[in-house]
Amino acid sequence: DRRAARQRERQRAKALAEAVEEVVSGVEPKLRAVGGYQGKLGPEIQRFLDFVTAIIAQLPPAIELSRAAWQKDPQVNAFFAAAKDLPLCLSRAPELRDYFEREPLATQAYCIMTSTRAERQVFGIGLQGDMLQRDLAQTSVGFVEPLILAPSPSEAEVRKEALNRALHLFIGFAQAQVAETLGQREGLNHERQIQEVRLRSLRTRSRGLDADGKIRDEILAVEQSLAENAREMEALGGPLMSLDATLEQIRALFATPGDQIHLAHIPLLLDLLGIKLDEAANEKPQAQVNELSLIEFTVGSRRRVITLVRCPREEMLSRAQVVEQVDPFLASQLGIRGL
Repeated sequence: DRRAARQRERQRAKALAEAVEEVVSGVEPKLRAVGGYQGKLGPEIQRFLDFVTAIIAQLPPAIELSRAAWQKDPQVNAFFAAAKDLPLCLSRAPELRDYFEREPLATQAYCIMTSTRAERQVFGIGLQGDMLQRDLAQTSVGFVEPLILAPSPSEAEVRKEALNRALHLFIGFAQAQVAETLGQREGLNHERQIQEVRLRSLRTRSRGLDADGKIRDEILAVEQSLAENAREMEALGGPLMSLDATLEQIRALFATPGDQIHLAHIPLLLDLLGIKLDEAANEKPQAQVNELSLIEFTVGSRRRVITLVRCPREEMLSRAQVVEQVDPFLASQLGIRGL
């Protein structure tokens, strides 16, 4: 009804205002001196939020990270080499451990898991047609550097947190872009100063007794270099980086998030050793094949597989057990019993 629609609109406006303040705080707090900065940034940041919300909506339901799930879920099986690796991975995730310490009654947590898909060429034994062949070139696929982030009480909450994390990731990207522009401007300014000193020196020499055509050619070259410097500086917003220019740069970045954030659906067929299979692998018994449909996102130069996961508390190890698994020698020195 109308009341509910107005309430949703108020919530949307509040969320946008908060997002604008996060961007300004993260990139350049001085932008608050620009009159109407919220209205100027709002439409572009809302476009970014809508773009990322659409991406998050494509994420499949959370999968359970547990030793039991490793036996039957193709994704969990592919992400972890062995079932025994799961408890250690969960227990070494700082955010997840802190969440369970803050929420003693929680039996599980919904999280975002990201990892890097790593492929490398290996040689092994395999079928080439109907013939068993040794030293067959194969592609091994692994998932490394897993991160378990943003633990939340429900899947709906973790999807909201995913939007918040994406916003802060992009704020960091925008901050780097603004810093790069400032660096380019400083470099051009330094180059201009050097060229101006050289030009004054050449003009002084041109009025001396040793003036010749070569000096006039050098003067012309330096003048052309200064003109090109001025054009490059103008393209960056002028010799002084005004707050308005910074705001416009941020608006441009958030207006086109698709230029920097890319989403790819990656279908994979892997055997239980992580070897990539081709379509012919469908002829093998299904129990020997992990058929995956991954979502991989790229922001700038960073590429990660993203998965929503459900982490049971019962899979967590105690701190003593973590020490024992990571460093048995240290555990023995601390008097911690082996598992």
